[in-house]
Formats: sequence, C-alpha cells, structure tokens
Amino acid sequence: MAPALAAGLLWLPPMVSAQAAPQAAPQAAEPPAGYAAAMRWYEDQARAGNAKAQFLLGLSHEQGLRGAEPDAAEAARWYRKAAEQGHAPAQAKLALALQFGRGVPADAAEARRWYGKAAEQGVAEAQYNLAYLLEAGLGGPRDSSRAVYWYEKAAAGGVAAALTALGGLHARGGGEGVPQNLGEAYKWLTLAAGAGQQGVSELLRRLGAEMSEAERRDAEASARRWLAEHGR
Repeated sequence: MAPALAAGLLWLPPMVSAQAAPQAAPQAAEPPAGYAAAMRWYEDQARAGNAKAQFLLGLSHEQGLRGAEPDAAEAARWYRKAAEQGHAPAQAKLALALQFGRGVPADAAEARRWYGKAAEQGVAEAQYNLAYLLEAGLGGPRDSSRAVYWYEKAAAGGVAAALTALGGLHARGGGEGVPQNLGEAYKWLTLAAGAGQQGVSELLRRLGAEMSEAERRDAEASARRWLAEHGR
C-alpha cells in the first residue's frame, strides 16, 4: 500500500457519548408534575435503589439540568450505582467517564471492562469504544481481531464511524489475525461513504487506484449484500 494512503487511515477517536436514551421511571408510579417535584421524586427513587432513576439522576448531574453547574463527579457516582445493577446505558456512561477522567480518575482498564459489559448488552457506541480501546491497546493488550468483531457489531447497530474504522483497519492490516485486505477495506469504506462519513471519498478513490476493476466490483457487491442483510 502507498505510504500516503496508509498514513491517512489512522484510528478514529472514541465516541464522546454513549447511546443512552433516558429511560422511564418505575412503572409502578409516575413522577409528579413540575420539574422540581419530579427531580425530588427521581432522587428518592434513585436512593431507594432504582437503577433507571439513578441513571437519569446521573444524566441530570452531567448535563447541569438541576439548576446548578454540571457535576461530573456526582454524575459518575450515580452512573456507577446503576451500572453495578446491570443498567447498560449507565455502564456505557461510566466507561466514558473512566476513559476520559470525567469526575473520576482516568482508568482505561476499568473503562474497557465497563464498555465490555455495555457492549454485551447491545449498546452500539459502547461496542465502538470497546473496539477502539482493543485496536489501540489501551487498558489492556492490543487485540485487532476482537476490535474487528466489536466494530462490526457497532456498524450493524448504526454507528457510521465504525464503518470507517473497519475500512482503515483492513487497509492497514491489524497484525496477527487481521491481515491487510484491500477488498474488505474498500467494502467498508464504500459503506462509510454511503453513510456520509467525511473524508472517506478521497481515501476510497486512492484505495481503488491500487485495485483491479474486478476487485472493486467484488467489494462493492459485498457492500450491497451487507446493506441488504442489515436492512439499510
């Protein structure tokens, strides 16, 4: 591969937010009307051990929705309480805090562990971030084959950046278990371009220049099959 092309296919940064839509409070009761009263209700529910309320309380601290400045430490504290009960979006949020040291000491190994828990429960952004840590060797050994596995899960879950990451990894080659494969790289970058990922079209053009027309057609057909399989 041309050095200029390989240099352009660097790792993407991790996702800065985990897919974690606010979830409903316990179905046995409803919060009262009015923001202040509702927040007190959620606090009571959170302190009583309700994981969904703990997650929502963490979001309110993180985003400064409580009439005060954002409080990353309090957000992380509530995310941890919910995460320890198996709440997947809270696990992803806690991992993000640990990765970047937001309200807690940075700890890439712990971030990898919590991303793994959220990824296993299907949180697509956690799958992407776990793959990033695995590819980069942050928080543990580098594992390109596992990175590919989780990038593919994230891509199927709608994380377009994972398509670009897969293209780059296959274009560079990830060492043992992930040899350089220009056809796979072209397939994933074709999908990334179709998803509107910036800067991919030029990389795709340069990569295609190193392939035969038949190889490009095969890669494009593979991309179409992936789209058909994943309902896009």
